[in-house]
Amino acid sequence: MLAKITIWFLTLFMPLVTAFNGISLSLPFVSDSAEIVYDFANETAGSAAGTVTVKASSGEYELYWGTDDGKKLSENVGGYTVYYSEFATVEANEAEKIQEFTAIPEGAETVLAYKFGSLAGSMDIPENKIADFGKKIYSFGALSDVHFNRYNGSLSGDDACVTFPNALSFFEALDVSIVGISGDISADGERDAFEKYNSITSEFAFPVYTCTGNHDVSTYYDLDNWQELMNTGVYGDVKAAGVEAVADNGMDFVYAPADAGGDVFIFLSQYRWDYGEAHSRILEDRQLDWLEAQLEKYKDETVYLFFHTFLNHPDENENPHMGEGNLENNVGRHYDLAFTEGCADEVRFEAMMDKYENVVYFNGHSHWAYDMQVFNPNLNIANYGGEFATMVHVSSVSSPRRTTANIDDSSEHYMRSSEGMYVEVYEDKIVFTACEFLKGEFLSYATYCVER
Repeated sequence: MLAKITIWFLTLFMPLVTAFNGISLSLPFVSDSAEIVYDFANETAGSAAGTVTVKASSGEYELYWGTDDGKKLSENVGGYTVYYSEFATVEANEAEKIQEFTAIPEGAETVLAYKFGSLAGSMDIPENKIADFGKKIYSFGALSDVHFNRYNGSLSGDDACVTFPNALSFFEALDVSIVGISGDISADGERDAFEKYNSITSEFAFPVYTCTGNHDVSTYYDLDNWQELMNTGVYGDVKAAGVEAVADNGMDFVYAPADAGGDVFIFLSQYRWDYGEAHSRILEDRQLDWLEAQLEKYKDETVYLFFHTFLNHPDENENPHMGEGNLENNVGRHYDLAFTEGCADEVRFEAMMDKYENVVYFNGHSHWAYDMQVFNPNLNIANYGGEFATMVHVSSVSSPRRTTANIDDSSEHYMRSSEGMYVEVYEDKIVFTACEFLKGEFLSYATYCVER
């Protein structure tokens, strides 16, 4: 029943967003005279890396991917037109650097410059740069930080009872094989939150699997509640198809879906909330032993690891807060609960991420919204020069956080924003498309591609 709220949400909001995005105004003070100059950093088809400049007299321009006939790029999702957002906002005559993993989506053949909502200029994407990722093998969704019972401003009394099923319905329309979650289902590990999760996920045909986050193992956490209500088909005597290697701690497990061609999903749960002290631990030695055995077993496959807490930047010469999953603005604002640097479990876990570069590591925890990449180009995705696993930040499905320059604070955008990742797997590439579920929008500035 809770998931049926989604129908109301999609029916009310998505046509409005579609209509707004489809409008191309003609304003007398915006002439179609802006010249777009795109200096691509490589010859790889589908890679948007490089610098882009809008040559014009003055002003700010939003850049969108467009079709060959000059319309904003969109896709049909569940009967609705879902548009791609702008991929950059630039000042006239100032070169804007595009993050190195940023992808040109399939179907994009032009770049469109808009000013005040009016088309001001366009350019054709060179033929050798147009994306063609080949045949898609499978796809899945990635979410984090659902937080039932934490945000209660909606008519339902619990915002997650709206945002969570809405996101799952969006993924359902995209025909995903699985949705993985990087933890924090609850506010404080309460049984009621796990019951809500169980009720909602049972209405969808695909599996929805998760690890614990720091909130899940907080005040009211009970392993019996977790095993009874979470990850259906994992912990009981009868296993769901594809469930393998359930760890002896009763939480961690491997999922190997039949359509993934040997690729696997690993869900690794932190066992307590413990940050910032010299002897902090969020993973037990037996968990690290188990994880290392799984990573070695699947070292020749793509491994999708879901674990809640992100690492600091691994380069000792870099600001630790400017790694994947975190940021620091110009007055020092950052999220202060990263994996505690230098602790025994952090050292060993980071070493595994260094060794097993076939891993794609999804984490949440900080809630930073995808557009906060303006403060840290590593925020949403990083592999630190190809020396580490690919680390992917998953924003919150219920309450993305934002900050601004000159402010030592942040705000949570519950019921105004809801984000996650749609992941498409091809023979030799993985494409990550950030989604804004309440608007029904793909976020071009957080759409990435990596080699597989």
